[in-house]
Amino acid sequence: MRRAHAALLASALQLMIVVPAGTDAPSSISTVPSREAPVNSTDVFQHPLPAWSSHCLGFGSEWRYCNGVALRACASGAVWMHTGVDVRAGVGEPVAAAGDGVIAGYLVDAQFRGGVLIRHRTTAGAYITQYWHVWLNPGFHVGSPVKRGQAFANIADMGSRTHFHFAVFKGDFDSHAWNGALPPAACSGFPAFPYRFVDPNAFFDAHQAPVRFARGTRL
Repeated sequence: MRRAHAALLASALQLMIVVPAGTDAPSSISTVPSREAPVNSTDVFQHPLPAWSSHCLGFGSEWRYCNGVALRACASGAVWMHTGVDVRAGVGEPVAAAGDGVIAGYLVDAQFRGGVLIRHRTTAGAYITQYWHVWLNPGFHVGSPVKRGQAFANIADMGSRTHFHFAVFKGDFDSHAWNGALPPAACSGFPAFPYRFVDPNAFFDAHQAPVRFARGTRL
């Protein structure tokens, strides 16, 4: 009995881990330190709409209506390619700036309603985000600064075709930053897709706010 009791006591002692004050935890306990260097807020981006549900076209899709009718093609018959993503949206829904920046352009088109460009200065250089099928809110104009998450526009009424178009252009402004589509090969004076456009969903994945864990958090 004494031997059995001693063995049980030894086993219990082996399971006890005592970490004296002021010392590091044993290596067998996983800890994740908090991030030392703060992330520059200009490098963080978010979806302009709270719900990000695909409409008909994605990045690189042929530029067609949902019923399949092509919106534009080259003389060769090649259908132009979509430079952004289309997202389901409701008329009047607020549209937020994807990141900190300045409104660099605003156009109104009879077919596509309003288009807005926002210029962003990141640590990796300039980006322009493109917003189509929207109306600017009162008080906003070209030159207005915007903060990430700030509502600056609202979804325009396009009847049964109401939706939101968003694209990301890498680099500073040029006239093609307005394009919602580009040809698969250069034609009619337009450069070939993707030119300087990047996949918006991949861009968001790469520019999310970091998840911070307090020191000592177990994973």
